[in-house]
Amino acid sequence: MKGKKILVFIDNDVMVRHFIANNTFAELSENNEILYIFNQDIGRFNFKNNKIIKEKISFDKLRFTNIPRKRVGRWFLLYIINVFRQQRIVIRNKGSIDHFKAIQDFQIRGIGQRNVRLAKLAGLPIIYQLINYFFRLKLGIHKDIIELLEREKPDLLIHPSFLNGYYINEIFRAAPKYKIPLIVLVNSWDNCCCKAFCTGSPDKLIVWGEQAKKHAKLYLNMPEEKIECFGAAQFEIYKTPPKESRKELAEFFNVNPDKKILLYAGVSNSENETTFLKLLEEGIRNSTLEDCHVIYRPHPWRGSLVNKEEDFLSLEWDHISIDPTMIDFYKEVLQNPTGKMFLADYEISNKLLTLVDGVISPLSTMLVEALIKGKPVLAFFPETGKSEPLRLHHIHYAEFVELKEANSCFDKDEFIPSCKNLLNQIGNNKVSNTLKKKSEFFVAKRDTTYGYQLTKLCEKILNNKR
Repeated sequence: MKGKKILVFIDNDVMVRHFIANNTFAELSENNEILYIFNQDIGRFNFKNNKIIKEKISFDKLRFTNIPRKRVGRWFLLYIINVFRQQRIVIRNKGSIDHFKAIQDFQIRGIGQRNVRLAKLAGLPIIYQLINYFFRLKLGIHKDIIELLEREKPDLLIHPSFLNGYYINEIFRAAPKYKIPLIVLVNSWDNCCCKAFCTGSPDKLIVWGEQAKKHAKLYLNMPEEKIECFGAAQFEIYKTPPKESRKELAEFFNVNPDKKILLYAGVSNSENETTFLKLLEEGIRNSTLEDCHVIYRPHPWRGSLVNKEEDFLSLEWDHISIDPTMIDFYKEVLQNPTGKMFLADYEISNKLLTLVDGVISPLSTMLVEALIKGKPVLAFFPETGKSEPLRLHHIHYAEFVELKEANSCFDKDEFIPSCKNLLNQIGNNKVSNTLKKKSEFFVAKRDTTYGYQLTKLCEKILNNKR
């Protein structure tokens, strides 16, 4: 057996795409034995039949647990109490009240106002200490985790995570009990400011960049020396441009390479996207906007039509087309919205962001990806008629729209003028270079790969453990 034994815990298929599909752990596995632990919940995640896992990991390196969803639901009660408890602590330390309101609004839409009120009450001193003690005593550590650790006797644990889910509370408790170091790899830019730790904290927290590092210190109470900025594993592909020429990429997406090409990147809650696509179509038709082409890319987590939204494929378009790789998904999700995530291929995203000259999106992560590629962006919030669009006040969004080089618009009447500004920035190398530099606040730029940085960190931790 080579090197040390490291267990990688994965409980969501998004992590399969972000960390397994792109071989994040390949360098680490060269001198260590890596075992991959998946939680099997067939109603949500059937990892035993996952195509990527079968292609990337040999069967003898797979282990499965069966932590039931009901147990995760119980941990969620403590989690949501901690979210509001931690947000209140931050406000007392002069944190963003607007961000707190946005979190509250988001949770009310998810679990209801009554439950949010109870969660806030349960986070008060003394009440919280009693509840926390009860949960820890009642739930303990799941037997599958105990059996796994006692059987495999690992030297290190790694958990790519949204900071909630099937595993995090189990291994937060198990790691110190068995004296095993734990590294948590944060999946996204918003996790550290919107989530909370319930049962412990990791030895190292790996985040995208300085923005998330700041949030981890403030909202997760993590000490600075335990936080590392590695960039985003899923964005490693953007370091290497696709081999195709602009003409070949344009052929792939069925557009004219001689025109300026804009990407309209949708969001998971579609926010009546055809309304704004029709504004773009009309603006190009009547020459309010210069002659350009728009590619509409539905968000891979979007659901059915909302708020009188029209089916894109039922409308006539002269200057707008849908990303051809997303047509089947779009048709399927409108007919049968199951709520399951479609895992789009980042190789396609790399091609698309290389081809397009600018990106328009209602506050999606694609805006950050566009900055990495140096593409001008327009961030807008399409909910009209609301005096206070709370989603905008999430601190990670608020810090993005503060960028003076990034266009932003939160009024329907200003949408087309803002698109004009975006088009005027295209081809400006100074703007492009500035955007690339500003992207490093959100996603750290590193010469070495995410996997290499992780390997070096693991070596350091394991050497110190001896």
